[in-house]
Amino acid sequence: MDLDDLRISRAAVVTVAQAASVFGVDVRTVSRAIENGELPALRLGRRVLIPRLPLPAALGVSVDEGHGVPDAGSADR
Repeated sequence: MDLDDLRISRAAVVTVAQAASVFGVDVRTVSRAIENGELPALRLGRRVLIPRLPLPAALGVSVDEGHGVPDAGSADR
């Protein structure tokens, strides 16, 4: 998964592995960010899921929440 996939996705959440792929870091780095409170996460049983919309915001990219497509002003970022 990359940033474009994340921007057009209709999923409400992504996995830790998908978030790591978007950020270009190791899964352990994302796990530490969750533990430190730097990334929001939901725990469902043994699964850890990350809300999709805060991820592009962490990268400085805005996403239209209603449609999963980029806002008009985000094309140049």
